[in-house]
Amino acid sequence: MARYTKKHLKVRIDRLNDLFGQSREAWTEQPDGTFKSNAGTFVLDCAYGGYRLSRICNDGGGERDLTPRGTARETYDCCAAFEAGAIAWRDSVEGK
Repeated sequence: MARYTKKHLKVRIDRLNDLFGQSREAWTEQPDGTFKSNAGTFVLDCAYGGYRLSRICNDGGGERDLTPRGTARETYDCCAAFEAGAIAWRDSVEGK
């Protein structure tokens, strides 16, 4: 069985951001030196030895949890399912 790492999760989340047309970076530096969050960007939440997929939901950096906290493998599988669902929806809308 393959071992999944934070690097594997980051690649999967980058693909989700690309699929949804979102920035890969959670924060953007403004001309005045302050930072503003990129609402809509998918991010990896890491805490307590577990991972979860979240999405930034406002300009202040608030996050909405999309998956339960789990192991790297569980989170990777959740991201894969989320991506597959999004692709299936896109293809049905585009008539593929």
